[in-house]
Amino acid sequence: MIASPSPTSQATEHECRVRDLYAARLQDERPNERLLDTEHSYPGTAIRSDMRTLDRANDVRVWEFEIVCSYTGLGQVLTYLAVARRAEGFERRVRGVLAAFEFQPEILLAVEALNLGLEIVHIPAKYRLAGGVPARAAPPPAPVIPSSPRKTRSKHP
Repeated sequence: MIASPSPTSQATEHECRVRDLYAARLQDERPNERLLDTEHSYPGTAIRSDMRTLDRANDVRVWEFEIVCSYTGLGQVLTYLAVARRAEGFERRVRGVLAAFEFQPEILLAVEALNLGLEIVHIPAKYRLAGGVPARAAPPPAPVIPSSPRKTRSKHP
């Protein structure tokens, strides 16, 4: 029997596909940034940031991609940010970015109320299909067109 992938691994796979497409189209979405890498590892740690970019001001951004951003995504990006700043010797500006289709309201509140300085990126809906993520609203059902019985014509009046 073949085991089916766990929901967590499926979600991670979807996030990676969305991230990879966003990274491939970074110039369209953020023309003032360039991609440094994806799945960046930091020496001496077991963590990897989803994506790193560099802007024209020479600021590095470390990204966390989520389908729906929750406490886990917030914790991850804060950890990436701390490790990235340490790796840069605290001499270069490094910013954290949370990217998701949706955010739990408490996450947005925490970022604002605690002045965390994280950038919030709402991933455009056009990237949903890259990760196999259905849109929230189901498409309207197709109309049912009744068929009428075919009339046959007689050859004689």
